[in-house]
Amino acid sequence: MYNSARMIGVTIGIIVGLIIAIFIIRYVNRNKKLTTEYDEMQKQIRGEGYKYAFYSVMILEAVLCVLTLGVVLPAEPYVVHFFAIFVGITVQACYCIWKGAYIGQNTNLQRYIILMAVVSVLNFSSAFMAWRAGELFADGKFQAPAVNLLCGLMFAVIGIVGLVKKVTDREEEA
Repeated sequence: MYNSARMIGVTIGIIVGLIIAIFIIRYVNRNKKLTTEYDEMQKQIRGEGYKYAFYSVMILEAVLCVLTLGVVLPAEPYVVHFFAIFVGITVQACYCIWKGAYIGQNTNLQRYIILMAVVSVLNFSSAFMAWRAGELFADGKFQAPAVNLLCGLMFAVIGIVGLVKKVTDREEEA
């Protein structure tokens, strides 16, 4: 079971992360606004991306519910649910990247790419440190630091899809 101090720590960590995200979004946008601007086509494609992400999370959560009835999953419950969230984010981001609707009109692409790489490396580093300390896997299950591993993987996949899209776009133009 979870102790109160750990739950409070995780809650504070999420709140601090969201506050930092606000400043990062303002940094990545050229006009320093908190919101990213999209044209009508991008808004429509992003809506489709959110739909696919929603369905993928719902299907995955349904499968996980059925699995937990008879199978002990090799991860703590919160790791499993974060996995589902990250799958949804990855589906939405990759769909929008491939359709050309991920980067907003006011987004500085170079800053965004650097941000994605930094976030991925930081998460992988955190997971690696936990692995070295023996905290990544305990009692036959992935523990809380596995969320960092999943988050790093999510950002890496999104970055790779972005690079592949950039290469294919260049080949089509040539």
